[in-house]
Amino acid sequence: MSSEKLKPLEASDPKKVGGYRLLARLGAGGMGRVYLGRSKGGRPVAVKVIHPYLAEDAQFRRRFNAEVAAARRVGGIHTVQVVDARADADPPWLVTEYIAGPSLHEAVGEHGAFSAAALAGLGAGLAEGLMAIHERGVVHRDLKPGNVLLAQDGPRIIDFGIARALDATSQTTRTSVVGTPGFMSPEQLRGREVGPASDVFCLAAVLAFAATGRRPFGEGPLEALGYRVVNEEPDLTGVPEPLLPLIASGLEKDPQDRPGLDVFLERCSALAEGGDAPLPEPVSTMIATRVAETEVLAPPPQDAPGNGRQFPPLGRMKLPMAAAAVVGVLLVAFAAWALGDDGNAPATSKAIATVQQTPASPTPSPQPSETASATDSPTPIPTPDPTRKAFEKISAGDCLDAYKRPSGEWSRSKPRAVGCGRSDAYLKVLKVVDDSSECIRHGADLDGELRWSYGEDANEIALCVQRQFRTGDCFLATKGENENSVTISNSDLMTSWPCGAGSAPEEYDYILRITAFTSGACPPGGRRVHWEVRGRTLCTRIV
Repeated sequence: MSSEKLKPLEASDPKKVGGYRLLARLGAGGMGRVYLGRSKGGRPVAVKVIHPYLAEDAQFRRRFNAEVAAARRVGGIHTVQVVDARADADPPWLVTEYIAGPSLHEAVGEHGAFSAAALAGLGAGLAEGLMAIHERGVVHRDLKPGNVLLAQDGPRIIDFGIARALDATSQTTRTSVVGTPGFMSPEQLRGREVGPASDVFCLAAVLAFAATGRRPFGEGPLEALGYRVVNEEPDLTGVPEPLLPLIASGLEKDPQDRPGLDVFLERCSALAEGGDAPLPEPVSTMIATRVAETEVLAPPPQDAPGNGRQFPPLGRMKLPMAAAAVVGVLLVAFAAWALGDDGNAPATSKAIATVQQTPASPTPSPQPSETASATDSPTPIPTPDPTRKAFEKISAGDCLDAYKRPSGEWSRSKPRAVGCGRSDAYLKVLKVVDDSSECIRHGADLDGELRWSYGEDANEIALCVQRQFRTGDCFLATKGENENSVTISNSDLMTSWPCGAGSAPEEYDYILRITAFTSGACPPGGRRVHWEVRGRTLCTRIV
């Protein structure tokens, strides 16, 4: 949940909620105040305590309980997990995992707009998170920069589904619209049915904010912003050209005119340097600072397995030297705050005092061995190969979120397993072998199978992969021997391309939409093309 700047608890703040000890203030929102807490096992958590005026509404409590149950079902990446809640408490409260990083609103406010690569990485992560939310039948309804947290391994979406409980309360009076001005969809402002397409609009508005540092529909009171959202075009000046058409289409007034989240994921992933686009350096510094602050206030229990550590130690984080120095200075100031003005350290701050007051023991200089030769050198330690490790994690039966780009390269630099039921599970691994030639099926003209290998000769590791055909997906094809014919290869079947892109990329002539993968007849309509693949009929039509 929200990871704003830590502030000390005030006299009016509770010291404990449920079984969670409160350590500091994180911020406040439309539903309540948020605290940094610590579980009985020593894990840092975010604790949201609901506003008293909402707690008095019985309908809100019932809806809050239902929405918490729905949110608990969401298990995708790029989301923050609900770990505990009590709708019948006085006041109600909600506990989620804690992400030690700034909100997108805070990061852009302090350090400005994102680069094109960082923006694409943000878009891919948020699209993936929203897809996980929608797959559980939950619509976020209030995606905004303040509900996006930035961690070193990708963004996190918070408060998904909970906004609907608040919406139910407001509808009893019909005097307000739940959401954030400038990031709500037109249908939400009009009080119409809100579905997944509404979250697409919010996603596009959030990306426009990250790209420009301002709201796409300007500033002002709710009424003025609502009118602009419903009737006027957004100001997208400054949005990077590669992402401008995508963001503009996401802000269409009619929900049916907006692309799906799969289109956002594919386009952004392709532009995000294989999904590894870095955050701006100042934002990485903010994250490292929050991680270190959290470890000071909520140190992992010493007797926990693996020391119970949720975040990597500061020394292990990928942080430039200058940024690490800044973090060190900030931690000294943070320690002074934690100790208090009178110098008396509270229980959560004694570790700081001990660390700062105990001088580090000097490291003895290594002495030359009496028997070592002047030419002796230490045995080099092999450097771990992250790509090979990624390949070694994959097993037969896994599904991968990778596809062939028009250039022939895979969309990811390293394979990553995802749930086979997801819309971006493009490949299924048939087997893992040490010789890529074992993946070739001799005599099969078109089987939708290929190999993805790493290393050579004795060090080779290969994944024999098979394309998963889903109705509605699109891939690329070329013209055959005459103008009216279409031809594809196994490599073409591995491609993926947005169905609404309008035209095929260079070296390709057609975009084909899958209409069925069946043992029976293909559905009618459009310019149809079909092939025999793996003993079944792959039905497509030209987009």
